[in-house]
Amino acid sequence: MRPFYFDFPAADSLTGVLLDTTVGRQFLELMSPDNLMRGVEIMVAMIAIVVILIYATLFTKKNAFFYTSRIRNNIEVWISHIILEESLEGLVIPRKFRNLLKNPEARQLAINELVNCKKNFSGTVAENIVKLYLELGLREDSVRKMKNIRRWYLQAKGIQELYLMDQHDMLKRIYKHTNSRNPFVRSEAQTGVIYLTGFDGLRFLDVVSYPISLWHQIKLLEQLKLFGKKEDLSDRIPNWLKSPNDTVVIFALQLAAEYQQFSIRDHVAGCMVHPNKEVRTQAIRTLVRLADENTPRLLAGYFHKEHFDNQVIILDAFAGLATDEQEDFLVRLLDAADNIIRLKAAKVLVQNCANGRAILERRSERDPEPFERILRHINSDR
Repeated sequence: MRPFYFDFPAADSLTGVLLDTTVGRQFLELMSPDNLMRGVEIMVAMIAIVVILIYATLFTKKNAFFYTSRIRNNIEVWISHIILEESLEGLVIPRKFRNLLKNPEARQLAINELVNCKKNFSGTVAENIVKLYLELGLREDSVRKMKNIRRWYLQAKGIQELYLMDQHDMLKRIYKHTNSRNPFVRSEAQTGVIYLTGFDGLRFLDVVSYPISLWHQIKLLEQLKLFGKKEDLSDRIPNWLKSPNDTVVIFALQLAAEYQQFSIRDHVAGCMVHPNKEVRTQAIRTLVRLADENTPRLLAGYFHKEHFDNQVIILDAFAGLATDEQEDFLVRLLDAADNIIRLKAAKVLVQNCANGRAILERRSERDPEPFERILRHINSDR
C-alpha cells in the first residue's frame, strides 16, 4: 500500500498566492518587521504607563497617610494640652494650631478627636471640650454637614457631632430629621433628641411614620438607661399603642415592660387582638412582665386564637404564672395535635398544679404513646 503525503506549497508559492489577493497583501503589510516593531513599542509604552500610574497612586496614598497621621498627632497633642486646663478663660489658641485648622481635612480630624474625647470624659473636661469645639468654629462645619441633603452620610455625621457636643439650641433642627426618609439620618436624629432631652425626646414617636428597626429600638432603650431615673410614661404610651406604625407600637410595649407601667396593663392587653403577629408577641411578653393574678386567665383566653409561635411563648410564660386555676386548660392541651404543645402543657401541669403529676401518670397508663415518653422526659429534667 503506497503511503499518502500532503503536498504543501513552498513558502515562495504561498507568498505568491497571498499577494494575488487584497486581503493577503494587507496581511503581509501588517506583519512586516517595521509594523511588528511599532506594535512592540506601543505595548512597552502602555505597560510603562500602567506601572507609572500604579506607582503614582501608591505614592499619593502613602503621602496622604503620613500627612494625615502627622496632622492627627499634632491635633491630639494640642487638644490634650488644651482640654486638661482647669479653665479655658483667657486661653490663647496657638497660631500654629489655628493655621493647621485651615485645612478642611485637619478640621474634620479635630472634630473627630473632640467627639471621641467627649465620649470618654465628663465634668470640667467635657465642658472644656465643648468650649474648644465652639472656640475653633468647628460647630459651623457640623451644621453644614447636617444641611447637606445630597449626602446622607455627611448629614447623619453632622447630626451626631452636634448632639454629642451638647448643642441644645440645635434640638429643633435635629428633631425635624427624626422622620427622614433615610434610615441612618433618621436613626441619628432620634438618638440625638433623646441624648439631649432624655425621655422628652420620645415625642418623635408621635410623628414617625417609617419603621424603627429592632436594633435601633435596643439602642434607644440603652440610651434612656443613661438617665437613671425612671419616668412615668403612662400618659403617653396608650397613644403610641394606637399608632398606625406597628414598630412604634412594639417599641411602646417594650417601654411599658422596661419601666413597669402597671397602670396601663389594660391598654397592653388590648394589643392582643392587633393584626400584626409581632405586636401580639411583644404584647404577650409585656403582659408577663406586668403580670398580676388575672394574667394567666387572660393569656389562656387568647391562646387558641394565636399563632403557634405565640402559643409556645404563652406556655413558656405559664411556667412562672400558672396555678391550679389553669389545670383544666392545660389538661385540654394534652390532646393538642402538636407534640411540642403537648410536652410544654404537660411540664406546666406537673410543675404548677397540685394534681398535675397524678393526672399525667394516669394519662400515660391510658395512652402510653406519647405520654410515657413525655413523662420520662419531664422526670429526667427534675
